[in-house]
Amino acid sequence: MKKFSVIVASLLIMFCAALVSGQDEKVVNGAFVDGLKGWRAAGDVHLQTNASDGKVFACIGPGAGSLVQRIETGSGNALTLSAIIRSQQTNGWVLTLHFLDKDGREIMKVDSTTDITVKGTNQQKIDHYMQPHPLTKYVQIAIAKDSSQGTVLVDRVGMDMPDENAANLTPACDLDQVMQPFWLGTNVYNEAVLMLSQDGKPATGRLLYHPKRIISVRDYGLTTNYVEGKDYAVDGQTLVRTASSSMAQVQDKDLQTGEYKWNVVGGKQVMVTYEHGDRWEHPLPEYAGNGLGNTMEKLRQHKPLTVVAYGDSITHGYGESRLSHIRPFLPPWPELFVHRLGEIYHDDQIQFYNSSQSGATSQWAKNYAQNMVAMLKPDLVLIAFGQNDFWSISPDAFVTNITAVIHEVRRNNPTTEFLLISPLRFDPAYTTNSEYWNAVGEYAKMMKAVTRPGVHFRPGVQFVDMTGISEWVYAAKKPKDCMNDPLHPNDYFARWYAQSAVAALDPVSGGGPVKVSVQSPTDDKVVRPSQ
Repeated sequence: MKKFSVIVASLLIMFCAALVSGQDEKVVNGAFVDGLKGWRAAGDVHLQTNASDGKVFACIGPGAGSLVQRIETGSGNALTLSAIIRSQQTNGWVLTLHFLDKDGREIMKVDSTTDITVKGTNQQKIDHYMQPHPLTKYVQIAIAKDSSQGTVLVDRVGMDMPDENAANLTPACDLDQVMQPFWLGTNVYNEAVLMLSQDGKPATGRLLYHPKRIISVRDYGLTTNYVEGKDYAVDGQTLVRTASSSMAQVQDKDLQTGEYKWNVVGGKQVMVTYEHGDRWEHPLPEYAGNGLGNTMEKLRQHKPLTVVAYGDSITHGYGESRLSHIRPFLPPWPELFVHRLGEIYHDDQIQFYNSSQSGATSQWAKNYAQNMVAMLKPDLVLIAFGQNDFWSISPDAFVTNITAVIHEVRRNNPTTEFLLISPLRFDPAYTTNSEYWNAVGEYAKMMKAVTRPGVHFRPGVQFVDMTGISEWVYAAKKPKDCMNDPLHPNDYFARWYAQSAVAALDPVSGGGPVKVSVQSPTDDKVVRPSQ
């Protein structure tokens, strides 16, 4: 188990590193080079200088004292708190993050005794990534020591908060077009294809349908157009890259092989728009609005509707182009979902909050359901965990955590409704460990079971099977067409997430070509797609 805990920790470190590559340092004078400027000091607080190198740091003690700094933050941005704390002959200290709303009222707090991981003993390092409460306007950092003996030395306090909603990250694509269901109509817009060269042969990629006419083939950012005959040829459902083309390609020799190799291919796919005459012959999620009566009534009557997305990094938007700060800056899939609902139902009164936390498990979801969801008084909650659970959380524990979230939210909001969304399959090339593959399938099966009338809840809990949908799409294409990395979808499959969630609330897109319920991936024997 230790091995896989290390893997999960490493993935979270990579995620945080990706976010802070465009970091925005918020703390004023975190290294105390300007004395105590920017800090509010109380009690026994002074500066101390290291005799060996002349470095200055803050010292609290030997009496009680505290250092506090309040920081104005942007809305919806994840943060990483860092600090070096050296406690000398005392354990009587605590670092606390207070999350305050626009009126300065505390809406949530976390601290180093329960929530924030502290590494080391005498010299303790804090490097804590988290998603603030959605209503956060200010974050207040407080480092305090009680009256016990000893001192606490504080240095290098920082808080990085990249702006995930900056004005220059406006979508460079038509969101209404983006949200046209892949399974309806005869036009497919911007389908992702990874042009893969194997054994030195020309790079090829497969389309979902047989194209009747190619409208465009462009780079991932939608800025460069490639020309048929010059850059590529079409052979049935297959695109073949010409030797002289500047079209992006990936060679098989450049992909790492073996267990848990982290191949990032996001942004390397080409985007194909085309006409076809085929039909999608596989199961798709049906309209589930009959089981979400309160939500549907508000949508149809254009009443205010509060939607909360509660999930892991997939739902936060990691792997999509806006959070990657690359064109076309596609918003996280829950935002696409809300956008499309507003367009369909002409409802401009949908209030949306994304309470998702990258690296989070269903246990985290259970622990934070009151603060991150229930406090927002939602009408509809999208619950989407599982991609961090399969390493260590059993299917029974997983579904127990998910149902606990529902109970906690409904304790104060009895009319809240829920869409339970199972995770997409990870890239089959990532690991051959069938235990993890099977766990994801069991999660989907058990989430679906929760929605059966009279089993756990009264009506108002429905299911979207992204596990099953990903299996069908992987079988038709390459998994790497759909992925940013082994665990996260790229823009293309994020659109599958958004479109499938919309289908649950839209009888037009939910009444797809095949009018059958989605089969849980464990209702029948699961066949792993080819790598």
